[in-house]
Amino acid sequence: MRVFHFPLNIGENHVTRSPFWVLPMNDINFRLERELQFAFKGEQTAGTLFVGDVRYVVDRKRWCCHWSLSFVHDEVGHIWGDDPLDAIKCTLDFLSSLIRGSEEDGLIVWWKYQGDHAGLTFPQCEGRRWLEMPGQKPPAV
Repeated sequence: MRVFHFPLNIGENHVTRSPFWVLPMNDINFRLERELQFAFKGEQTAGTLFVGDVRYVVDRKRWCCHWSLSFVHDEVGHIWGDDPLDAIKCTLDFLSSLIRGSEEDGLIVWWKYQGDHAGLTFPQCEGRRWLEMPGQKPPAV
């Protein structure tokens, strides 16, 4: 896996005069790829899932995260978020749903083993693990 770093700039809070860290405001360049297996009507082949290159779009005042998925959406698409982390989270959530929907249509997609939904599952959340944490209660309905 290749890791890309981007510089942090040191600024000054004009109210408190204390230093703070500022990320560059327009691009966060990185590329995450995962090789996946795809099967449809008995034919199996390898393909790629790509997520990365988060960009701030001034006209929309929002961040977008780019993605593509072989055999489902080969073109690079983008998902919007309110900040870089939100854009990435929304992209992973969308891809998880897209893969599960494609599986319902007959496409089998896996990373480590058939049925793993390309590794885009969130077992702690899906298993409601927060309820096992000390001091947590189920929401009142």
